[in-house]
Amino acid sequence: MNSHRNELTEQVEEFESELKKLQKTSGVVNTDLKSSWTSYIDAWETKSIQKIQETAKEARQQLETMIVSNQEENIGNIHKIEEQIHQNKPDDNFDERDLAIWKEKLDKLKKIISKSNISVKEQKIESSFINEIHVNERDVFDQTCGDVHIKEENQLACHNFNLFGSHGEIRGKREYSNGIHRIRLKIENLDPYPWWFFGIISKSTPMQSNSTKSLSAYGWAGKNETFMNGQISKNMNGYTSDYLKDDIIELILDCNHRTIRMNNLRSTKSYKLNIDLTHCPFPWMIHLNLFHIQTRIRIDP
Repeated sequence: MNSHRNELTEQVEEFESELKKLQKTSGVVNTDLKSSWTSYIDAWETKSIQKIQETAKEARQQLETMIVSNQEENIGNIHKIEEQIHQNKPDDNFDERDLAIWKEKLDKLKKIISKSNISVKEQKIESSFINEIHVNERDVFDQTCGDVHIKEENQLACHNFNLFGSHGEIRGKREYSNGIHRIRLKIENLDPYPWWFFGIISKSTPMQSNSTKSLSAYGWAGKNETFMNGQISKNMNGYTSDYLKDDIIELILDCNHRTIRMNNLRSTKSYKLNIDLTHCPFPWMIHLNLFHIQTRIRIDP
């Protein structure tokens, strides 16, 4: 009986010894685990901070480039008016009509200078807890060809009144050759059976009413159509023309990687096109084509 009790006692003591060893082992393992994962977290922190700093640096550079470009453009426009005055003033070769024209140009310049076309915005990314930051230079519509017109300080593109429908091209003012640019288009109104096109076109391409036939036309349209260098593809990469009134379409021009992307903020649908520079050389311009009378598209709302 005593022998059995002694044996049990020894087993309990061995068990207690194992528990103490396991406790020490657990402490060592957890210390090593903490050190390993802390190093991983530290590396992630360093990498994340570096990425944020790089993004911030790029945003500052973009901002500086846009401001310098704006200043050069404003100074150039001022010098043009000064040259006209200097050419006519010495010989008194001007009258009230010339003065009225110069004043009108000056008023337009004042309005342009006082109203900044540059914005810095954070964009919420669903898969990230840190918002991205983007520097954007506001674009406006500038040129038209065919049955279309622009109004409201060149921010609204509209189709003319034509019951049977007809094509009309609209281009933006800005030229894009480098960097990443985000332009938003708001659908203010669409025909019940809508067809409209949005995308890019090369500045070197002559304007024409049916501009989607141009080799440098790249973008998306109604009827599930995608256009690349003048060719139409249906349902390319699963594209569907799911558009409603008040939809906002974000058009991203990535000149660095020679791609364009569209994001429908309502439907969250997103599509991308690779741009062949042999067909669509830089600089690129924003490019719309409207067909139906009720179509109205606003740029950078």
